[in-house]
Amino acid sequence: MDKKSIEEDFSFLKQRRGVLAVLIYGSSVTGRNHGRSDIDVCIVAPDEDQWELWMDVDRKVSGKDKYDFHIFEDLGLRMKHRVMENHEVLWSRDEPRLQEYFYKYRELWKDQAKARKVA
Repeated sequence: MDKKSIEEDFSFLKQRRGVLAVLIYGSSVTGRNHGRSDIDVCIVAPDEDQWELWMDVDRKVSGKDKYDFHIFEDLGLRMKHRVMENHEVLWSRDEPRLQEYFYKYRELWKDQAKARKVA
């Protein structure tokens, strides 16, 4: 499935002022996708009620292709790091604000990595 189609399926989120960006990540970005691969979508929404947002997205994209969508704020730090390091932006309300928002999580990841000697 092409990015344009994915963007159209999630375009209703542009009406929600608290949604900052919609990203794709995972095998769709790395090129390791195959016929059974799902499309990993991450919604960055720091100013939204997470449960309400999840229910809205589930209602509107349920049954469309093979989406596996997540809300960034609900992810653990390791998964947030994976998304931040390997994603493509489908759309962003404010790209500089998105990068600024990611900055604090990148710093948290660095601190955790140092503490665990993973960095």
